Amino acid sequence: MKIIATSVTFLPLLLLGEPVLAEGGKQSEKLNTSTVNSAAQIVQPHNSDIRVKVENDGEQIIVKATFTVPAAPQQVWAVLTDFDNISNFISSIQSSKVVGRSGDDIHVSQHAIEKYAFLTISLESVRKINLTPFKKIHERMISGSMRKMEETTQLLPEGNHTRIVYHAEIIPDVWILRFIGPHFIENEARKQFQEISNEIIRRKQLAVTTG
Repeated sequence: MKIIATSVTFLPLLLLGEPVLAEGGKQSEKLNTSTVNSAAQIVQPHNSDIRVKVENDGEQIIVKATFTVPAAPQQVWAVLTDFDNISNFISSIQSSKVVGRSGDDIHVSQHAIEKYAFLTISLESVRKINLTPFKKIHERMISGSMRKMEETTQLLPEGNHTRIVYHAEIIPDVWILRFIGPHFIENEARKQFQEISNEIIRRKQLAVTTG
């Protein structure tokens, strides 16, 4: 069974040392898989610092998370804003592409797959992302089947670490997402934050080993 929805990508993804890479630079980095794989073995596999809280009242889902990584805000920023290559380090993302750019505003199209019990949920979205370099990323869905999706990721320096603070407000239109429990959403969010943490550490260690 396939259900079409908008992407619930945390960090970014949510959905973070360098400004947003040009598309050509991203493609070169993506092709350099042998170098990437050679450094993977030195990545620490688990970040026990990740804290996630999910509220789901049957209408709106709120996700709050915070964790630290042993890297400078610029290094964290380079990973969180590598939108064209995010599918290389977040397992649920099938594709991600910058489709528009104007100053600090970016439009990103993503396709993700989430599995819940016997269901496979295909997640599609186009989002507008506003960047405040090395400090904050704000994302808002502009097309998709969600009624609302807004995400904010903040980077706070803490000594030689960076704290990532994430907040998302989501109102889904797809019925299944309204009944998925907070525990499932929390686990999926924690998994994605772990993958992001691993990639930040991998790139930092790769930079050290390659000089």
